[in-house]
Amino acid sequence: MKFSFQHRAFYCYLCMTVWIFILISVVYKYISIGEETGALKVTQNEYISKSDAKFKRIYLKSCNPSDSIVRGSEALVDSDTWVLQGILVVTRHGDRGPLTHLKGGDKLPCDTEPVSALLKSYEEFVVNASASGRAWWVSGPGPFHNFPSLPPRAAATRCALGQLTPSGLLQMLTVGNVLREAYSAKLGQENMDLTGKKDTGLAYSTRYRRTFQSLQALAWGGARAAARAREAHSVAFCFRDCACPAVHALHRKINSQLKNRLESHPAIKDLIVKLSRVLFESQEHIDADVVRDALLAYICHEAPLPCIEKSNKTPNKDKISLHRRQKKYHGNSMALRNLLDVDIDTLNLELDYINNQLDLNNEIGRKARDIIGKYYDSRDKKVPLDFDAQMEREKLLYYQQRYLDNADGYEDVVIVKKNLDADFNFPNDARIDTDFDEDYQEPTPENTEDFCIQKEHVMSLFAYLEWSYKQEMKNLHNRRRGLLVAYGLIHNIVQNMIRMISENKPKYVLYSGHDKTLQALILALGLNSYQHYNIPYASRMIFEMYRRKDLRDEFKFTKRKAVAQDFYFRVVYNGQDVTKKLSFCRSKQNVVMKVVDPIDDMKIYTTYLCPIENIVRFIHDDYFASFNVSNFKDACSIYGSIKHEF
Repeated sequence: MKFSFQHRAFYCYLCMTVWIFILISVVYKYISIGEETGALKVTQNEYISKSDAKFKRIYLKSCNPSDSIVRGSEALVDSDTWVLQGILVVTRHGDRGPLTHLKGGDKLPCDTEPVSALLKSYEEFVVNASASGRAWWVSGPGPFHNFPSLPPRAAATRCALGQLTPSGLLQMLTVGNVLREAYSAKLGQENMDLTGKKDTGLAYSTRYRRTFQSLQALAWGGARAAARAREAHSVAFCFRDCACPAVHALHRKINSQLKNRLESHPAIKDLIVKLSRVLFESQEHIDADVVRDALLAYICHEAPLPCIEKSNKTPNKDKISLHRRQKKYHGNSMALRNLLDVDIDTLNLELDYINNQLDLNNEIGRKARDIIGKYYDSRDKKVPLDFDAQMEREKLLYYQQRYLDNADGYEDVVIVKKNLDADFNFPNDARIDTDFDEDYQEPTPENTEDFCIQKEHVMSLFAYLEWSYKQEMKNLHNRRRGLLVAYGLIHNIVQNMIRMISENKPKYVLYSGHDKTLQALILALGLNSYQHYNIPYASRMIFEMYRRKDLRDEFKFTKRKAVAQDFYFRVVYNGQDVTKKLSFCRSKQNVVMKVVDPIDDMKIYTTYLCPIENIVRFIHDDYFASFNVSNFKDACSIYGSIKHEF
């Protein structure tokens, strides 16, 4: 007892030490668990943010929303030394509906109108111009007679196939604003007028509603006036240099390479098959670009990605029967016949199956509409065809009738389309090398498993396409095809440049085209970045013509006329100066200058000017060097040798 009493304090300190040690251990363990949980949350959040960031990057790069369209290095040169002589602008149309029928595609919010004062002002301008009937730019005779000036609204389908959307309209208005901000003061507002009242402006559009409406929106955004458009008869704007058999041979070779490339990536091919089953109404599309286009209809309009639910349905026997009837109809050996003599169901099927447009102004279209109208008057249960759904039907029917009127026997309409209209970007251009009858397969049963398209699926497909675009940029056959397809357009651009030198006009030339237009142009100019090859909506490529400012006095006092050596040009693609990347502008002759951004003093751009004689020499002397010939005709006539080489 005496010993215990004397060491009581020692025992007390010992117990307290043990208790404190236990307490510290428990607290430390709790903190460690908290840190691990926190770290796990941070990791998950980082993953989610990275995933969303990649998906947003796809949205911005491919959809090009109007709020991301801003002025870049347009017109950024030393204005004390250089004078702007004129500009030539090549654009892709704005956002559009998909080119292929989608499951539930009529529910997509393509017709949702963005909240924009600019868009509202343009719509009011069109309404006022159309108060007494059609607006002046569509009321006169010509290829664009009675074209609607605004995208379709409140139609049977909310997402009309291939038609410009209100968002696409706003994109082009914004591009017009960019051009107005950059060039109106330097060119003069009157020189940006495309109404045709002056000969200082030229405007070209392909005969598609989306390109025509895009042109009008861009013209109004740039000069607050509409444009008198001239028709370009080809997506390539080839003018007089269009027919070229070598293009078709190269096209087949490239398609074969694309197919083999996809076959070498079975996981991606399997993904494309699954996505197509969810997306498309008809048969599966084993084509990455077709699936990409369908996905953009959801992504660009911020619609939820679709799903396919469990189903035990059997194949639609009515559709199979209809296909068999069509196959039998096409397969029979027939004498020359008139398109309008066929029964209404067959005509209706052809119109929908080919996925093109019938126009009321076409004689065949009017007769066909009368037939269909009378037919539906007697059968109230069916809904008439939407004749405004797609412009392409009119052209296809026209070409078919033209072929039938001059041919010895009937051929499938798709073959007619391929032979007579190969330059136009119909929805399935890349897949028209064989007859539908030969490739037709019975519709596959609906999938019995749930499958929802996720962001990860989209990112995987787009990553594959990005890699594929890199291969296409290196592909010699693709480069050759680009040179042949873009020759007519580049030749026209150079001709207008020369006119700017010799006649001081035009000041402003506009080509309203498609992604295929810009892809061929980019390949022909020698740009090597795959990022340039992926053409977003409302893209723009601008050729700016300049001359030295001090030459004005020399011309005035010495009466010396301007020559090509006095002029330079630069190329700006989506706000980026790409002049030094052109295959014929990588020399020491380029003029290099540093220019401060007029809006942000902290931004400094490096501007390049290339001598105009470089592009003149390129188009006249060096353009067909890779073909080992000197002109377009000879390059196209090597079709036989290319065929054997393949």
